Amino acid sequence: MSKFYEVRKRDGAARIGLLSLSSEEKRQTPLLLRVDSLSRGEEVIQVIHAEDTHFNDLFQDEPWNVPRGTVLLPEVHPLVTKVNEAIPLLLVDYFVLSFASALLNSPRDFVRRIIDARNAIPPDVALWVPSIATAENAALLFYMGVDVIDDMNAVITGYQGIYQTEEGSIPLNELEDLPCNCSVCSSLRVDELRGKESKEKALLLAEHNTLLLEKEVKKVKEHIRAGYLREYVEMKVRAAPFLTAVLRILDLDEEDFYEKRTPVARNNCMMANTMESLKRIEVKRFATRVLERYDPPVRQVLLLLPCSARKPYSLSPSHAKFIEVIERYRGYIHELIMTSPLGVVPRELEVMYPAAFYDIPVTGYWDAEEQVWVSSCLRAYLERNVGKYEQIVAHLSGTYKEICSHVAGDLGIDVVYTCEEDEEVTSKEALNRLKERIAALCGDEERMPGFEKKASMLKAMADYQFGIGAGSELVSRKEGERVIITGKFPLYKLSVNGDVLARIVPEYGLLALTVKGARRIRHFLASYTVHIGDFLPKGSILAPGVVNAGEHIRVNDEVMFIGSKAFGVGRARMGGWEMVESRKGVAVDVREVEEIEQE
Repeated sequence: MSKFYEVRKRDGAARIGLLSLSSEEKRQTPLLLRVDSLSRGEEVIQVIHAEDTHFNDLFQDEPWNVPRGTVLLPEVHPLVTKVNEAIPLLLVDYFVLSFASALLNSPRDFVRRIIDARNAIPPDVALWVPSIATAENAALLFYMGVDVIDDMNAVITGYQGIYQTEEGSIPLNELEDLPCNCSVCSSLRVDELRGKESKEKALLLAEHNTLLLEKEVKKVKEHIRAGYLREYVEMKVRAAPFLTAVLRILDLDEEDFYEKRTPVARNNCMMANTMESLKRIEVKRFATRVLERYDPPVRQVLLLLPCSARKPYSLSPSHAKFIEVIERYRGYIHELIMTSPLGVVPRELEVMYPAAFYDIPVTGYWDAEEQVWVSSCLRAYLERNVGKYEQIVAHLSGTYKEICSHVAGDLGIDVVYTCEEDEEVTSKEALNRLKERIAALCGDEERMPGFEKKASMLKAMADYQFGIGAGSELVSRKEGERVIITGKFPLYKLSVNGDVLARIVPEYGLLALTVKGARRIRHFLASYTVHIGDFLPKGSILAPGVVNAGEHIRVNDEVMFIGSKAFGVGRARMGGWEMVESRKGVAVDVREVEEIEQE
């Protein structure tokens, strides 16, 4: 647990924080330490080794004046058991992962040691992985939860005559030009650099390598702030098979590690540009919740539609045409949108994150892995819900239609297709065919009332966020109540007897509750409750004020908090597990709070 380190911003396992080196100086993580400044004592950091006679001091919550840390030992070290068992009790600001250079022999060992280290230490302390950082791998290190690196590798390779680039390393004698504009490279030609005396040449190369690494750290910080580190990592790992293997192993073997650290929503677009994007937590979480936290309405017809470039889909030109065609029969129809990488998106969830917050490269070509993933999502949905419909209509063409046809054939389900081979879904002929088939299946007209359409969206969103049943409790009319939903799509606001209960926040793709709304569905918020101490929050709730928190809480989740003096609602700034284990940092951004009167 930390005294001098505080996490301020999270993007998955990556964090921006402040490490207080003294009362006057604070350094921001991700942090690059220069080994020459450490050797000269310019960085005020205290490293305590496990074999030190003062090791037991790290168990005491006594005052210390500078950041202090201890070393995580490899399995072969004789003191490893003693140290590893003591880790949760140590009162330090950072841990150093020793012998890190040995991790570069195997992608799986690389993943295992770093992730095990991050899991073993408290969430509010920093992790320093020394001697291996380069401009090529730094982004991946920070993505894995590393907070501090150093320029040891940059210096060593400089003395070995190695010129580092953002994509790898090149021996200086193989370069015909210096592909960089740092202070070193902009002041010399490559032949001039090669002609320097060996020591001066080594120092210049080391300085270039370090400056390049500093630049990379700054870039990573900006990607963390913007919430785009995953996209940046997917791009960076293409530089080396080792790094690509690490990312794939992380996605396959460390899903639990990232799921508890990945926000439920962001206010930016998720770029799904690579096949690794299919493995993102946001994608897998959405597909899982559609199956486990979404209860489709019982309707006569299930209508399968393709996605659109514009989100939410209802605002796109193509879906405007679909809706115009089926509007008179919409009371009979349930709409399900097929898309990569999310699989299937019920119309009621189209404004949720990430359904309204993703973009993909559109080429008309679907990779085999992409087809398999979307097929599996459609199959799982139909297996679970096909009994709720009398007929399935697919207004699909191209690969969408092929996927639907294969899944329907495997499940023995009859599907009515309204697009001919290679026919555009928005063509006049296809739209007329859709209109005719829907009219024939539905018979009499039945428009969906405006309230029912809005209520079904709010109900589905509440279920998706808090669990099945929360939506019905929130939206249903009770005796003596006047329930109304106001606002233009998607800015819906739910009120009962004049009191606002909830509203859609399209900037995040979430449903936000008021105190009255939280009280109405309090039973369903048990997993999203933060128990606080004996105080009335005047601003944000800090981690030390949290007594307990639901383990399902993730960053940006809508939460209810309760204590002996307060009841309120807000947005989580940490995962529930982190609120409990941390002693620094903001746990909940308070939106509304009521004081509980004491008897």
